[in-house]
Amino acid sequence: MKASDIMTLGAATTTPDSSLASAIRCMGDHRISALPVVDAEGNLCGILSEGDFFRRDGQGFRLEELARSSVGSAARALEGRRVAEIMTTALISVDGDAPIGEAIGLMERHGVKRLPVMAKGKLVGLISRADILRALLGE
Repeated sequence: MKASDIMTLGAATTTPDSSLASAIRCMGDHRISALPVVDAEGNLCGILSEGDFFRRDGQGFRLEELARSSVGSAARALEGRRVAEIMTTALISVDGDAPIGEAIGLMERHGVKRLPVMAKGKLVGLISRADILRALLGE
């Protein structure tokens, strides 16, 4: 079985210039915990996950501080911040033709919950731990 056999096709995406608020809405609308970040040409340039919102990375974004403010104030702050400010750019991806075992190994070694699936340098889908577990059951 290959990564492309079990990936989620046509994954929802966001752009580096999108607001954090719009990215949160997109994740909520699709009931997902991460979005591949693509540029205007469709090239993968990062991934934004729920974990990125909680990471203390010295870039001036503090979710804890937003939580202490009013809902309206927090929403305005999230509208004013861009995905590029907190997205993960050190990307780990897997080729669509790679065996599932390779995807599992990458996830384990790098401690990630999902991998962008690439074909000819372009994003074609996303493979998650849940996708792998379902595939192992034959579902």
